[in-house]
Amino acid sequence: MPLYSESVIEQIKNRLTISEVISPYVRLTRKGDRYWGLCPFHHEKTPSFTVKDDGGFYKCFGCGKGGGMFDFIMEYEKVEFKEAVEILAKKAGVELTVESDREREQNNRRKTIQELYNRIAESYHSILLNNASATQAREYMTKRGISAETCEKFKLGFAPDNPKAIYNVLKKNGYSDDLLRDSNLFSKGAEDFYPFFRNRFLFPIRTWQGDIVAFSGRDMTGTDKAKYKNSSETMLYSKRHVLFGLYESLPEFKKREEVILCEGNFDVISLHQAGLAYAVAPLGTSFTPEQTQLLKRWCRRAYILFDSDSAGQEATKKALLLCQQNDIENRVITLTTAKDASQMLEEQGAQALVNACNNSTTGFSYLVHSAKKKYDLRQPKSKTSVFKEVKPYLDATTSSIERQGYIKYLAEELGVSEEQILNDYAKQKTERTATDTEDTVRAHRKISLLNITRDLNAMLLLMNNRTEFDSFRTRVRIDYLTDPDAQMLYAVLENACREGISDTDLILQMIGNEELKNLVVESFSTGMFTPPDLQDAVEDAVNAILTERLLEKRRRIQGLISHGGIDGISENQMLELMEALQDCDRELQALKRD
Repeated sequence: MPLYSESVIEQIKNRLTISEVISPYVRLTRKGDRYWGLCPFHHEKTPSFTVKDDGGFYKCFGCGKGGGMFDFIMEYEKVEFKEAVEILAKKAGVELTVESDREREQNNRRKTIQELYNRIAESYHSILLNNASATQAREYMTKRGISAETCEKFKLGFAPDNPKAIYNVLKKNGYSDDLLRDSNLFSKGAEDFYPFFRNRFLFPIRTWQGDIVAFSGRDMTGTDKAKYKNSSETMLYSKRHVLFGLYESLPEFKKREEVILCEGNFDVISLHQAGLAYAVAPLGTSFTPEQTQLLKRWCRRAYILFDSDSAGQEATKKALLLCQQNDIENRVITLTTAKDASQMLEEQGAQALVNACNNSTTGFSYLVHSAKKKYDLRQPKSKTSVFKEVKPYLDATTSSIERQGYIKYLAEELGVSEEQILNDYAKQKTERTATDTEDTVRAHRKISLLNITRDLNAMLLLMNNRTEFDSFRTRVRIDYLTDPDAQMLYAVLENACREGISDTDLILQMIGNEELKNLVVESFSTGMFTPPDLQDAVEDAVNAILTERLLEKRRRIQGLISHGGIDGISENQMLELMEALQDCDRELQALKRD
């Protein structure tokens, strides 16, 4: 269920037309009952982007993107559905209410803890700058070459050794013990609210909107076994979905559309201080698919700058593959005179770091040369081993032209012909395709209104006329459908019925496949699925599905009868099969009469 109620969504849509929502972003010209303009999602000279207030949808016939007003804001502003609702609610002057009392309570608690984190970050920051207990931390900051401006930009802080200091500050500000236990600022199970961070240099962790949701702390005593400690996950914080330095990098992201992905907090700070203010780092985990998707909102190119040790090299390979899978251009920065960016800044200065970052190699070149170092290329099998190591990157490359370039480069590096590599690649790809799961095959299948199956045609008819679905599902079950896309739409409509959701925009958000969602949006705008004789069209669709199911059943029975003579089944079993065949024929005749 969505966080905000359907009534909120309806209020927004009643107060705004989709052309009002889109017109600040796209210059629209009215032609008949539609508006037309240049698509904001791809480069074009002739308008193929259309908006229809009557249906409440936009569609680009060039790149295929489409949806309702919430989809447009999500795509253009690079936000999630909840955030799109909040943006449009503000524009429409609609007060947001959560779906239930329980969700309202959770939302209020979330906001309170969020305020607590922002407040405690200010306290830690003030302690670092002004408190005598932070003298060592300030000296450490100077030693690491961190300027006052950088300290302020990242809101760096210090957690004092005094176990009661932070607790007392929070209690004075009216926070209850119950809330503080949920805040993760204090150790679980410890008495007297023992703080999780003590005598540690602190790095606040922000969401891309700028809210502080967690901390990373470096030990200042030199005695703690854990040099770094990170906040555990809360209702605010999931480390797979957050990157250190993301909020601070946003201004440069929007200018450059590129990111430097490094390993540690100090690396990020060092790069920003050196003038490369578009660096981020994962938090206590390897680079994740969720973080890749987050960066893709703003960045077309990624520079990977992980540590030069073996763990860093493995992390680099995984990050390159994730970037390539998400169509983010990827390059690798290798530091030859320092272990990481922080060390280079300290020992050689900002310019040396900038110079090093200006020299990068393509992700594929890095993988090829890394693999070549592992094998003796005088041996034929070693060349095959290199090919196998870089093959996942080739598989992740969606452009055949780009892949051909990589294959040409690999052939030159291995001293073999392009044809040899292409033959091996085609062979392995065929073998892999033969063992692909149905879901994987489906994910690569291109669908359009020109090549849809009978099942998908029926479900698009019902998506356009959802009041007919209730009677449809009493006669056709989801397992009667053989097209997985049709099954997905059936499940969406089934869930919408059960949860009482009728709003089109909310139903679109329930479709997990972007290509399928675009197809549904396209079906809304064609008029193909709103026939004047709707009941007859639905009945025809039901009969076609039931007929095909009966024909398939009949084929199976005939097969059993044919094999029965060979396998020697009993006379009674043969009679049962013959009766089942006759039943199928009677049902088929009844459908034919209908």
